[in-house]
Amino acid sequence: MSDVAAVEAAAKAAQEESRQRVMGRPLSIAVAAFSVIAALCHLYWLGVQSPGVLNLRAYHLLIPIVLVPLLYAGWRGALARVHWSDILLILAGIASTVYLVIEGPNMIYRYGVMPTTWDLVFGVTVIALVLELTRRTVGWALVIIVLLMLAYTLFGSYAPGIFVNRSFSWERVVSFLFSMDGLYGIPLGVSSTYIYLFVLFGAMLQFSKAGDFYIDLAYSVAGRARGGPAKVSIFASALMGTVSGTGIGNVVTTGALTIPLMKRAGFRPVFAGAIEAVASTGGQIMPPIMGAGAFLMAEFVRIPYGSIVIAAILPAFLYFLSVYLIVDLEAAKRGLKGLKQEELPRALVVLKQWGHLLLPIIVLVYMLAVENVSPIRAALYSMGTLLIVSWLRVESRLSPKRLVDTAVTGTRGSLEVIVSCAAAGLIMGLFSLTGTGLRLSAWVATISGGSMLLALMLTMVVTIVLSMGLPTTAAYIISAAVLAPALNDLGVDLLQAHFFIFYFACMSGITPPVALVAIPAGSIAGANPFKVGVRAFQIALAGFIIPYMIVYSPELILQGEPLRIALALLTACIGVWALAVALIGFLAGRPLPVALRLIVGFGALALIFAGWKTDLIGIGLIAAVLLLQRLRRPAEPAQGEPQ
Repeated sequence: MSDVAAVEAAAKAAQEESRQRVMGRPLSIAVAAFSVIAALCHLYWLGVQSPGVLNLRAYHLLIPIVLVPLLYAGWRGALARVHWSDILLILAGIASTVYLVIEGPNMIYRYGVMPTTWDLVFGVTVIALVLELTRRTVGWALVIIVLLMLAYTLFGSYAPGIFVNRSFSWERVVSFLFSMDGLYGIPLGVSSTYIYLFVLFGAMLQFSKAGDFYIDLAYSVAGRARGGPAKVSIFASALMGTVSGTGIGNVVTTGALTIPLMKRAGFRPVFAGAIEAVASTGGQIMPPIMGAGAFLMAEFVRIPYGSIVIAAILPAFLYFLSVYLIVDLEAAKRGLKGLKQEELPRALVVLKQWGHLLLPIIVLVYMLAVENVSPIRAALYSMGTLLIVSWLRVESRLSPKRLVDTAVTGTRGSLEVIVSCAAAGLIMGLFSLTGTGLRLSAWVATISGGSMLLALMLTMVVTIVLSMGLPTTAAYIISAAVLAPALNDLGVDLLQAHFFIFYFACMSGITPPVALVAIPAGSIAGANPFKVGVRAFQIALAGFIIPYMIVYSPELILQGEPLRIALALLTACIGVWALAVALIGFLAGRPLPVALRLIVGFGALALIFAGWKTDLIGIGLIAAVLLLQRLRRPAEPAQGEPQ
């Protein structure tokens, strides 16, 4: 499969339900003009003069209200042109936004209590419109969840047994949702400030050729190592993923280059696709940007975003370390070598040509971690820095045309997130109105019988199941709203609880049977997507264990004394290495028997739980297997390695 065909197949797989229109020139111009206006307005509102919290969120929702009907067909037969019903949706959305901006200050005193007729008319209009936009962009899963929750709110008194609840009138429900306690709540607020701004920043990096720089830098650093192309995939996907914040987009961007090289180096297609899927998924947990979920986490936990970034460093390191070790052991087992020196760019040459593109990231990290400023200001400073330094070379120069392309790409790339946040706001509003969130939290505590481990396992299952049909952002919002309080009641720190849920919302992308991130990876690799998903799940097993390590060892999110943090990191690294050995079955230069693999795996799991006793058990088991493996026969060099 050629690179072009691979990208086309990946894009088709990633957008199989999106039904995006084929745009003609007039529509392209209209979309570009609106995108530029939206980007400039947001930069002005966030950097100079705010229009007010409610107005900002209303204007922000106007982006998908205008663009989604133009870009996403309502049904399969409407791809060729914009239908009159699409125009009607846009006009209805604009009218609802204008009404909210005009009446917003007065509605504060009457929503949920004494709504007017026009409150209800425009409230029903915008709620129905959000559901339709969600159906077009995200699919039916999130729409069905909203509708079920809405039905439960309206007819809760008819629910059976323990599910019985008070029924609310539709006037009160609509009025409550048409407010900052519902549709225009925290999720849309985070999207209108942090998320959209960082999506634009990511688009600026893309059009300044930062993506090429990251890939070249990864090749120069890891290309010659054993299994080099796969290790390049890890580094490149980590660098690109923290900017893009999406697993599928990351696969399509970096995978088109790295997967064919992995196959050429001797890796099986399924393994090559799986490595790219796992590495791309990890981009969502990679500081400093971490996609939309990190901004929401900062808002939910009420701590500075910079603190979230710092806390995420060690878990992300352990995740990518596990993938790196698996690649290294697989390459050693199969006797695979790295790329030749003449096939690789030189690090100094790459840094000389593209190193100026590191400065915006350095500014971002410094502003967040050292100056501890708001993410908005940090993003604005970083974007300004990038705009200036991009002109140091012709290849990276952000010309007016590239800036227009940045606005279009960033705005279109934010549509799914904005719509998901709006729908999640409806769900959170209904949870709040009915008290369902508190009730579900109590059920989790009851079912777990007060056992923290059982509650964590239940939370993991619920989050993964929800995330299989939803974008990461929406799945995290819903799961966190319901399950984080339950974990907190059982003694889990709120930040640890949110990290736990966020990780599993991300991991759902490589969890069979759906494994959405594995679909484009399989298409590029020319392998069965389901097999790629299963293999990715196996490779990313550490990613399913790290959240438990975060809960039982808060030192891994840098809470505690430096010595305890260092000890926790050391034991975690040993555990991650042991898990990689158990998964690949290769140790001391030769294959590891199944029985010994099981012992090593058990030792790795023992290192999850905090406490010196379990750590000693785990290290003892691993050391015994290593000693036994060496005593059985002198270690043999792996095939293809120097004797």
